[in-house]
Amino acid sequence: MDGTRTATDIARELGLQAFHTLVDVRRLAAAGHLAPVPAAPGAAPGPARDLPPPPLTPPVTDPDIALLKRLRDALEAL
Repeated sequence: MDGTRTATDIARELGLQAFHTLVDVRRLAAAGHLAPVPAAPGAAPGPARDLPPPPLTPPVTDPDIALLKRLRDALEAL
């Protein structure tokens, strides 16, 4: 890819689910095959950087809900 697509964009282009593409992108990044494109000096922040910090939520005791919330947060971070 050209360094400007998010995992969601890649999934859409390939006709795949965004979550599975996100997992694959993270694996490739962990293996050193992908790296984020450094921002140019003075460039406008990307969409993920424009988001306000997520609200603080109290700890969740149900492991299924905790997993779903972590997945949601990871997908929103795209």
